[in-house]
Amino acid sequence: MDIVIWGTGGTTAHFLKKKALYKEFRIMAFVDNDSRKWGTFFGDHTKIIAPEQLQTLDFDYVVICSLYDKEIKEQLIQDLKIQENKIIVYSQLDEELKWKVISKYADTDDREIQKIISMWKLGGLNIFGDYRCDEEIFHEVYGEEEPYIIFENKRMYFPPQYPFERREGKRAVYNLFFEQGEACPHLYLRKDEEIKEGSVMVDAGACEGNFSLRYIDRLKKLYLIECNPDWMKVLKKTFSAYKEKVVFCDKYLGRYDSKHTIRLDTLVDEKIDFIKMDIEGAETDALLGAKRVLEESDAACSICSYHKQYDEQYIRFLLETCGYHTETSKGYMFYIYDEDISDTLDFRRGIVYGKKKK
Repeated sequence: MDIVIWGTGGTTAHFLKKKALYKEFRIMAFVDNDSRKWGTFFGDHTKIIAPEQLQTLDFDYVVICSLYDKEIKEQLIQDLKIQENKIIVYSQLDEELKWKVISKYADTDDREIQKIISMWKLGGLNIFGDYRCDEEIFHEVYGEEEPYIIFENKRMYFPPQYPFERREGKRAVYNLFFEQGEACPHLYLRKDEEIKEGSVMVDAGACEGNFSLRYIDRLKKLYLIECNPDWMKVLKKTFSAYKEKVVFCDKYLGRYDSKHTIRLDTLVDEKIDFIKMDIEGAETDALLGAKRVLEESDAACSICSYHKQYDEQYIRFLLETCGYHTETSKGYMFYIYDEDISDTLDFRRGIVYGKKKK
């Protein structure tokens, strides 16, 4: 089916990440009331058009991705004469997927899934299962050209184009560490003492660097791996005071060395004490390229297993063949950003923990 998306702001950007919601759709164009955007491009190089141009297109639906969905829907019906049955508010797609999952697990005996389903019936779909973070923590943003927040009494920098929240008229970063709550299925570190004074740590998929920045003072050495150039640029600024003990790597971790990929066995030439991997489904390939390091080290491992359907099984197998005992985080995640999850509708464990067998 062919769709046109109305909106080119943060709501649309968030929608586009949820590939499961529009896997069967072909995006023809984006629409915006802002004339300054007409003729430019958004998303995957798709053109932004004026509302009046909708009447020249043969589409199946207009999907509204905006906080002003009521006003836009009225504009579509009254001004542009678009039939109401051809208009979808993107939250409806979330709801449809949610109820498909609820229907699939209606008779499940898994108490954890039962708890998630009960919560979803009362509210919206939540990728962290039944986990909710009640505490709201806002970090005020300082600086214009080089924005930063104060985190752990240190400056943490962000790319200028980062979609900051607004809090009391000021730019802010919201709940930066919320997914690291004790009951969250995305919890990297179960016990703070797992990262000891003088540890060597690998942080693969560092993003803004909040996990490493929390522990940098106690580390002997940090391998900071992030392939997004925007994040790597600001990571070097965030960790500039620690550059003598940080190795920055802007390649993808994998099972082979190439122009764009590197094995952990190539990058690391020493025993490691802690390894965290959150690399968008490339974890199994990265572990295949880390056999020597894992076998020679007595590392605590925290490997994300929710990006793909069978990642938990693969990750556990790879760690166990290197002599590790494995467990998983508590609870389930529903990873809506995997486009295949609309077919599998599966709940996944968030993290596989590994520790060398004694």
